Amino acid sequence: MAGKIHTDNKVAIKSGDVTIPGFFCRPSGSGPFPALIFFHGTDGFQPTHRKLARELAHEGYAVLVPEWFGGKLPRRLSWDMLPPADLRTLGLWIRKLQEVDGRRLGLMGASRGGGLALYAGSVIPEVRAIVNYFGLTSWPGGMESFCRLPLNPDNHLDFLQKIVCPILSFHGDRDTIVGVENTFLLDQTCQRFGIEHHYTIYPGVDHSFIWSGNPRYNRDAHRDCWIKTLDFLKTQLSGLHFQDIL
Repeated sequence: MAGKIHTDNKVAIKSGDVTIPGFFCRPSGSGPFPALIFFHGTDGFQPTHRKLARELAHEGYAVLVPEWFGGKLPRRLSWDMLPPADLRTLGLWIRKLQEVDGRRLGLMGASRGGGLALYAGSVIPEVRAIVNYFGLTSWPGGMESFCRLPLNPDNHLDFLQKIVCPILSFHGDRDTIVGVENTFLLDQTCQRFGIEHHYTIYPGVDHSFIWSGNPRYNRDAHRDCWIKTLDFLKTQLSGLHFQDIL
């Protein structure tokens, strides 16, 4: 059920000696609303990420898209320099907003941001749902490239055992950027740790298929995963105050 957007603006979040800029929007109404944090990939913050945040706000969520590296402000200059403290700061920032129900927090991410959303779920215990779009998690150069994250060098996905919520993943089996093997290996690790993981593999679909305006966009796969994403979020972040969305 779609509603109007009340807040749609840039924010600046202090984390140690850096500032994390971002885009925040929320629905009209008094709330409290369930919250989502979306992590973009190494292409940085794009207009498509702002569009996604607005679409999620129309569905009843308060949404933060942090620009977690790069830019002119005193911030992390490179994506691989992100420390766990930044992730905890982002979670605390959105959970403390008056219009947000801090008990209902979900994480989302695409490409390298998908892997980052998973790691964030291991250090933010309040997270109740994680959505991973074609996430880079299991290949060499994947999670271990985050040089400031304390990962097990023998198994870079060991952090998953700290996740206490279900995970939903989507991937194309013709992904030329992040191979679909990433999602298969993620699923194997989730099974080993007893983590609920649901995933959909789209035949003939490449990377970045959810972003319209790029040559890899796939309308049918995008539509299907959007419906499944909304159903998953509604189930896991139950108690949505749609009556407050005017």
